[in-house]
Amino acid sequence: MTNDHQDQNDEDFNYGCECAMTLLNEPTEDCLNDLIDELDEDGMISTEVVYGLLATILMSLNEENQESDEH
Repeated sequence: MTNDHQDQNDEDFNYGCECAMTLLNEPTEDCLNDLIDELDEDGMISTEVVYGLLATILMSLNEENQESDEH
């Protein structure tokens, strides 16, 4: 794997994280539809973007679970 390819993967992953944070901060159907339209402009969402979305959402869920366990 070349450095250029890895840099693109990192950028896609970070973009997925940003999209997930946007959705987590404004969890509405309109926000979700806007993100889907934006992500699917090329007819395909890169795997790294999906990984970023999932990683951010999972981290958020884990934080919520830890906070509820502490109470």
